Amino acid sequence: METSKLRIIILFIVSSFSLINCQNKKMEQKYSWLGTLSAPQEYPMEIYKGALIADDFTYSFDAIWGTQNTGWGNEGGTMSVETSQMDIPHNLEFTWYSLVENKFYTGKWDLDKEKIKDLFEKGFIDQDNGKKTTYSNFIVGLAPKGKVVLWINGPGNQKEIGAFQAHDTIITKEKAYDNAQYMLKEGFADRMLKDPSYETFKPEIRAKIEKEGYPSPDIYETYRERYSWKPLVILPEGSEWIDFGFTNYNGEQENLFGESLKADTYKKRAVPKFCGFYWRDKNKKRYGVWVDSFDEEEIFDLFQKLGKEKNTDLIIKISPDNTGASLSLKSEKEELPVTKAKIRLSRAIE
Repeated sequence: METSKLRIIILFIVSSFSLINCQNKKMEQKYSWLGTLSAPQEYPMEIYKGALIADDFTYSFDAIWGTQNTGWGNEGGTMSVETSQMDIPHNLEFTWYSLVENKFYTGKWDLDKEKIKDLFEKGFIDQDNGKKTTYSNFIVGLAPKGKVVLWINGPGNQKEIGAFQAHDTIITKEKAYDNAQYMLKEGFADRMLKDPSYETFKPEIRAKIEKEGYPSPDIYETYRERYSWKPLVILPEGSEWIDFGFTNYNGEQENLFGESLKADTYKKRAVPKFCGFYWRDKNKKRYGVWVDSFDEEEIFDLFQKLGKEKNTDLIIKISPDNTGASLSLKSEKEELPVTKAKIRLSRAIE
């Protein structure tokens, strides 16, 4: 009799825990998200298969995605899905063909759900409408040597979720599924890379490769290195700094305005790739300034000279007559001019 009572008590406790776990799962916040792909312009990747996996949903990739080389960190297209609210993904798996390396890579990785949840919950303010919104896309970045980076993306904002290492694998014609057979045809990679009629590369990228060769496969890891810096805009007297948007070499993006601009301070950020901002002069006329590109060798060299631990200002100084801008990097004891960046300035907008 006592044994029966004990069994009933144990069964009740186990059932209670199971019920609590089920309720907790049901109460987990769901989000609306899709997936897309990124690869360096110089290193086109052919998609074999992959997936972002949540408890209640899987966003799949296969050969229909074709060749991807939108540029490192740049999002590609998305495939629409019927599901509108999903759990946070907990796994990423991917297999792809690196055309330049003539090699397949594959891997499976656990994702940091707490980090993703925190980003979803914090979200950001959309500058266009002043309302809080959050991220909506995951971008899977595929780089040479089996490097993988996962970003989360929303309007004007992009954050790195994690970086992973795939391993090379062999896929044969006998093993490949029907829609992926084309990747294994003899000469496929050579045709895609060398025949301009395939338009794998933009003309300027093809010309750069022919002149300089392919970038070092290790550069995409260098892009992830972080320095303690913030932007600082120096304007003519009586002017107002409105906003500052920038994209870094590691693919991350930030858009500072209003309170986020006022509260911005030194943060561990990757080296900036391009940036832009608006400002108003004392007569309330609005102007735009865009650094369309930094010279990669110069800007990395300057950041490395100042070091990763020193707080650094990226200074953009507008001339008193509103017609020019100068750039520099400044630490507490040293200021280095940035001389090779491509800068555009607008006329008065309003």
